[in-house]
Amino acid sequence: MVAYKAGDRVKYHAVGGRSSGTDTSTTTGEIVDVLTEPQPAGETGVTAKASEDEPRYLIRNDNTGKETAYKGTNILGKC
Repeated sequence: MVAYKAGDRVKYHAVGGRSSGTDTSTTTGEIVDVLTEPQPAGETGVTAKASEDEPRYLIRNDNTGKETAYKGTNILGKC
């Protein structure tokens, strides 16, 4: 289920996510694409294991400009 759309500005955990059990920093960025099927994504081209039920959000980081795919659980909300 897609909770965000391309163009949304979001605050998110860039590493580890909420369930990692560690205190991770947060950052902001813009969702540039919503992935709903497995495909290469981001700067490294690593395959994002996306599906309709568990989409991945391709986010362009405000600080670095890099694009990386994240699970919805990494996103804290819209900015």
